[in-house]
Amino acid sequence: MSFPKSSMKPTSTTTSMNGRSYVYNRSVLDVLREVDADILALQNVKAEEEKGMRPLSDLAEGLGMKYVFAESWAPEYGNAILSKWPIKRWCVQKIFDDTDFRNVVKATIQVPRAGLVNFHCTHLDHLDENWRMKQINAILESDDEPHILAGGLNSLDGTDYSMERWADIVKYYEEIGKPKPKVDAMKFLIGKQYLDAKHFAGECESVVVIAKGQDVQGTCKYGTRVDYIMASPNSPYKFMPGSYAVLSSKGTSDHHIVKVDLKVADVTAIDNGRQTPKQRVVKVTGSTSKGIWKTD
Repeated sequence: MSFPKSSMKPTSTTTSMNGRSYVYNRSVLDVLREVDADILALQNVKAEEEKGMRPLSDLAEGLGMKYVFAESWAPEYGNAILSKWPIKRWCVQKIFDDTDFRNVVKATIQVPRAGLVNFHCTHLDHLDENWRMKQINAILESDDEPHILAGGLNSLDGTDYSMERWADIVKYYEEIGKPKPKVDAMKFLIGKQYLDAKHFAGECESVVVIAKGQDVQGTCKYGTRVDYIMASPNSPYKFMPGSYAVLSSKGTSDHHIVKVDLKVADVTAIDNGRQTPKQRVVKVTGSTSKGIWKTD
């Protein structure tokens, strides 16, 4: 996620997948500087403690951002949140139980003129929808404060696709040996009144060809949307119309960048002790990525 006029780091624009290195014409740092986000949600980030948390620490320094990191699926790899503004507190939640190596990083960020913003970054299981449902349930049960949830949720939203397009996706997944696509986790989140930033899309250049029967830009190499930015129910964080976009990662990742701007409603006392929401606009850009961080 990112706030207006600031720099934030999308997780889908700065990594290489499964440890494979790509030959970059441009560096991850260059791409993220162009995104100019306030807050970044990153998955599959590499940070080696014995090397001063590099390469993540180098990237954060180059962007002029603070960061928090939590190992996840493998030693030295995990989820990270980068912020232009002070991170007042943060914690790591093991998502389901001790057998689950996934986690969610939760940070409370002090945003100028907007106050404290709760921002969560996660990366759900990439194969098993039943496991993703357990992970989503655990996250929601532990979240009692308004927040933004960003990351690779790896579940599909059935409303993104026509019946014909869905049939094509199922067939393609079968051909490449990938588990059948599922929508349960996203349907559950939407049923819990989480708001998907995709509903606030504006006019933007497509970064990949959108297949017939699909009304949203895909975020991964399969052309489907698996990276999301969502606001919790009754949240003071409001997505700004026309600000949601999927941006090209320009060869630095096999996922693209997801971003959106936010405005934060602030409750201000007025006549007769009544309170009315006053909106203060800040730019929050959120994005998600998969892979291993590699800087040139």
